Amino acid sequence: MSALQRLVRRLEVKGSNEGTLANRANHDTRPLEPERRTFGPWEFVSLWVITGSFNIGGWTTGSSLIALGLNVWQAMLTVIIGNLLVALLCICSGAPGAKWHIGFPMIQRCSWGTNGFIFIVIQRFFLACIWFSTQVYWGGQCVRVFLTALWPSFAHVNKPLANGTMTTGDFTSFIIFTVLYLPLVWIRPEKYKIPFLISCILVIPTIFVCLIWFTATAKGAGSLVHDVSGVAGVTQAKGSHLGWMMVLGICTNISSISVHIFVQSDYTRYARKPKDQILAQLVMVPLGTIVVALIGILCTSCAAQLFPEQNGTLLWAPYELFSALQQHYDNSSRSRAAVAFGILSFMVAQFGMVVANNGLSAGIDLSALFPRFFTIRRGMLLMSALAFIVQPWQLLNGASKFLTVLGGYGVFLGPMTGVMFADYFLLRKRLIKLTDLYENNSGSIYWYWLGMNWRALAAWAMGVWINLPGFAEFVRYGTAKELSGWSHLYYISYPLGLTLSVLTYLALNKLSPVAGLGVVDDLDYFGTFGPAETRSLRGEEYGETVQVVAGMKKGPDVGKEEI
Repeated sequence: MSALQRLVRRLEVKGSNEGTLANRANHDTRPLEPERRTFGPWEFVSLWVITGSFNIGGWTTGSSLIALGLNVWQAMLTVIIGNLLVALLCICSGAPGAKWHIGFPMIQRCSWGTNGFIFIVIQRFFLACIWFSTQVYWGGQCVRVFLTALWPSFAHVNKPLANGTMTTGDFTSFIIFTVLYLPLVWIRPEKYKIPFLISCILVIPTIFVCLIWFTATAKGAGSLVHDVSGVAGVTQAKGSHLGWMMVLGICTNISSISVHIFVQSDYTRYARKPKDQILAQLVMVPLGTIVVALIGILCTSCAAQLFPEQNGTLLWAPYELFSALQQHYDNSSRSRAAVAFGILSFMVAQFGMVVANNGLSAGIDLSALFPRFFTIRRGMLLMSALAFIVQPWQLLNGASKFLTVLGGYGVFLGPMTGVMFADYFLLRKRLIKLTDLYENNSGSIYWYWLGMNWRALAAWAMGVWINLPGFAEFVRYGTAKELSGWSHLYYISYPLGLTLSVLTYLALNKLSPVAGLGVVDDLDYFGTFGPAETRSLRGEEYGETVQVVAGMKKGPDVGKEEI
């Protein structure tokens, strides 16, 4: 054996060869056994507290809505409606993972094929790279503010770097934050309960204390509540334009979290029972975002009144807000203590965003693409290295067009989600043959043509093309410019693209039916639905009526014991 072969052998994931599955699965990509499924309703609540709302992203939700010309109450109405829809979408998106206990990449093999799924997973991995790096940068900014609160002289570590897009203090803080979150990479997702609980205990009280202090000190809610015309470059929307901006605001709430919606199965696969995700997400998804977005807007509005030295600059990001507070009170010991404790809680919440949100997603993507060499942990470690290569400080402070493209990526994600919904709920009636997901040959019912399902690609394209003219104008001008009817179509791009892809996918499958609908395994080969001694999937064990055809079970209630 050569040195190269020995190196490859050492890099291989132990146990990546699952018998006859031809190295298509490893510990992190196979269906989860009952003992690894530890998420109950409260775990899903804490998951959404940390990764969905009580963080920097949730706090700044109002900034994009105010930019549309909506006042606070109009913006909050769009938040309420938009996030009620997000809750329903998350429940639907998480249903396959909750029932079959497989992650997002494996589910994509159902509709796109055992090779075609790569098209989707690579896009999701690309987005994870960008947002992982961005979240690390934001975490670094929290570290910078924290260190400045402890030692005000740290503010003078400000030599410009990277063409002025960051300073030596920013880069130092970026490195420190990376070092701090790396130990969390070794925590398995099924063990996230304690880290989530700690984060909730820290960040929830901090956000409510901020609301009380800012509104009490400003003796009100600030000037943005009723009129946003004082914001630079923003004009209060009126008339029919207001109506369309409200529609755009609702869809913006959906599009801004469209990646999280799409990949819910990465989390719901850890559900003890399928129903455990439903009530928790139905309540916590809209409630958390509504509360934090409102508090973020009110505190920003009050800060505009309390800190006139900021010259009208709106302090949307919490680290900017706390930094301004310390400066306003001339680095007094009380202000420094308040800033240190406040920003520390946001920094801990960023650990969750980096590791449990984007890190987990990227890790399972790499595990699905390269199961012989990548686990979730190895994927997170690679992302930590890539964060320095991506250079988020350049993106956030210079590449405005690039960020605009990312902000409108819901144009592409809506149709992808539509294909998944149509295939799982309407075409396959929620039935999956698990072993065939891990076979990459013509024997798999998900092989289609050379491992690719052309129907999925055509349905996705149909949902995308109609929104491209409006999207192009959005990217060109960086705002929602009126372009005849195309702009209005772009305003509703996510639901429109999702609906068109659903209808197209069903029509194409009607014209050119696929084989293997309603087919599942005859045995519980992965031990997913019960203890080792009862891992057969025979109907009498689950009290269900089934039809056995050619050694494969066909029926509506596989895994019925969990529902």
